[in-house]
Formats: sequence, C-alpha cells, structure tokens
Amino acid sequence: MQDLAPGQKLKLADLTPQRQLSVTVDVQHPDADLSVFGLDADRQLKDDRYFVFFNQPSSPGGELSVSGSGTSRTFAVKLDALPASIERLMFVATSDSQPLNAMRGGAVTLAAGGQDVARMPLSSADLVGQKALMLLELYRHSGEWRVAAVNQGFNGGLKALLEYFGGEAAPDAAAAPAAPAVSLVKERQAVLLRKAEGTPGMVNLIKQAAVSLEKRGLSEARYRVKLVLDISASMTGEFRSGAVNELVRRALALATRLDDDGQVDVYLFGIRAQRRGKVSLDNVTDFVPGLKFGFEGGTHYSPILKMVREDSRQEQSTDPVLVLFITDGATSNRRAAEREILEASSEPIFWKFMGIEAGRVDFEFLEKLDDMPGRVVDNADFFKVKSPINLPDSELFELLVNELESWDRDSRKAGLR
Repeated sequence: MQDLAPGQKLKLADLTPQRQLSVTVDVQHPDADLSVFGLDADRQLKDDRYFVFFNQPSSPGGELSVSGSGTSRTFAVKLDALPASIERLMFVATSDSQPLNAMRGGAVTLAAGGQDVARMPLSSADLVGQKALMLLELYRHSGEWRVAAVNQGFNGGLKALLEYFGGEAAPDAAAAPAAPAVSLVKERQAVLLRKAEGTPGMVNLIKQAAVSLEKRGLSEARYRVKLVLDISASMTGEFRSGAVNELVRRALALATRLDDDGQVDVYLFGIRAQRRGKVSLDNVTDFVPGLKFGFEGGTHYSPILKMVREDSRQEQSTDPVLVLFITDGATSNRRAAEREILEASSEPIFWKFMGIEAGRVDFEFLEKLDDMPGRVVDNADFFKVKSPINLPDSELFELLVNELESWDRDSRKAGLR
C-alpha cells in the first residue's frame, strides 16, 4: 500500500488498474461532516447533484455514493460512469461548530477490489481556525485519472467551501460586523486600485484577480510577479492581434494584488533571454506597443529559466516569486529545461506555464511537469488555451493561480521560505 504525503500526486494507474474505487475518510473530530464534490475542470460545482454528503447520499446515476455514519464515511466511486463534465472529485471534511484543529488524527484510505492501495494520515498540526479541510482529490489529467493528496485547510465551513466551488448555500441571518483590523497589505491594495481608475478596464481586471486569490486564501499573500513572453516567430500573430497586450494587463492585475510595488518584471525569449524592464499602472497602456525586438527562429526555455532564477536570487527579497510563462511552442533543449526546473524546486519560485495552441503544438514536456521526479516540491503547473484567446477573465485568472495555494503551503513546509 502506498503512503501518501500532503502535496503528493501520482497516476491512479500506478496504484490500480481498476476504475471502481472506495475512499474511506476517518476524521477523529467531535462533529466533522464528510462529503465529496464532483467538479468540472475549473473546480466549479456546475451540477449540485454531484455534491454527495449525508443528506444527499448518491449522485443521479449512483456514480458517487456515501455510506457509514458519524465522522467515518466510505464513498463508492465509479469513475467510468461519471459524465464527461465531472473531471475532479474533491473529498472534504467540514465543521460549522469547532475548528478542525480539534481533530485528533485520522486517515483517508483509497481502495480498489477490496484491497487498500493508498493511505494518507491526517493531522491537525498545520491547522489553526479553519473549519474546512480539502483532503484528497481524484482528477483527470491528459486523459488519465490521477490522485492528489491535498490536505489543505480552508477558512470558513461548508458554506464558504460551497461558494469557493461555485455552489450556493442558504444565507445566514445578518450579524453585527466586527471592527476591521488594520492591514497594511489591504491598504496598499486599495491605493493601487484607486490608481487603476485612470487606466480603462484595469479596475475590473484587478477585482477579478482578487476573487480568484481570495478563493484560495491568498488575499494577503505577497509575491514578486515576473512575466516571460515567447518571441519566437510563431508568436507574431499573438503580438499583432493584441492578445499579448491583454495578457500583460492581466499579469499586472495579479501583481497589484500580490506585489508590494504593483509592478511586473518582463522578460522576452526565443533563442536568447532578454530583460525588458517593468510594467506598471503608469506605463501598461503603451508597454507592449513600445517594445522593440525581432522575432527569433527558435524556442529555448533553459536560458530564460536560468536568467529568472538568477534575478530572483539577486533581489534578496523575502517574498516568493510567481512566474507567468507564456509560450506557443515546445522547447528545443528539453534536458536543459528539465534541469533548471528540477534545481529551481529548492527555491521559492512557482512557475505557471501557459501554452497557446495555434495548430499542432507539442507541449509534452509541459504536460508532464506533474510527473517530474526528484523535486523538493511540485513547483510548476501548466495549462493551454486555443488561439485566438477568448477565455472569460474569471476563467483565465482561475487558471493563472491554480495550484498556487498548494505550492504556497508545500514550500513553507519544505522550509523554502
């Protein structure tokens, strides 16, 4: 049986070839409720019939069901019977009365064919006042099912978690508001938001970015934001159409919530790596149109990865780094790029790769980042979008910060920050 550590991910096929599973959750807590959310690819509950808990013990076709009582429940899962719209199953524990740091242990056990195949022990050591805990996730990735040991606390109880996943809960009775504590981070964010009023469209983008960060408990997180743009010849259309300019604006919107100075360090790469200064609310309108460069005839990741790592170290900041890496092609120096990502896993840097699909593009290297062995923590995530890019802003920001909260937690545990 495989022992799972928080943050660990692996292919389900490495544990079992079966697709009928059981997930047993045992939480040693006075009154924890246990449930599973059937979510779409963006972790949204689009069909509340796939929210299975004590009061709704089965999904419409019996693909998900729960049995047991109290704080020990077993969920039966038929993966092959799930509709295509359900791409993630998140198993959670919640309590509306006592924080989950009252938990005295427990475990999540995955079984197939009557045999236990994986187990994740539960501990309250890293919990404070959270009343929800995301435990284990089964999810589709590149056409196959995978397992993620999440073990991540969440502020608020079941109602807050429902809202996080896009569901609805009955409103509570109005309560008298408590006097707010002074937050220097929020004060700085408010200053930048007021400044953004002078740049058309930026206020709405900043508010959208804030929603995605708040969902993940990162509303006051501090990150240095860096943006890496591919300038290989195949990116010509994305620059000329204005798509790159729009991506720069969205990167800046994130920076106004995460970065103390509300600025983004910009890099260009093709064959060579280039530093191109900072984009801010003062110059965002003219930044991309004002860039002077020549498109290059290749896509080499390793030189730019190395440059960003070096710059991040030399800045000697205590804030970690979020790198938004935009490309439309595979690297031509894969082994060197793998080495950079592997070595960077011991540094306080999270790499978010966004692939732009225009025609047939081989993103195999980026798609297999989840499986790269030997890393201190999982320090990278990848998603791809079709060209021309026409995702709603809410969707794009969700993709841009997906997995940032788990890296935030894991990097702290690993002593990287």
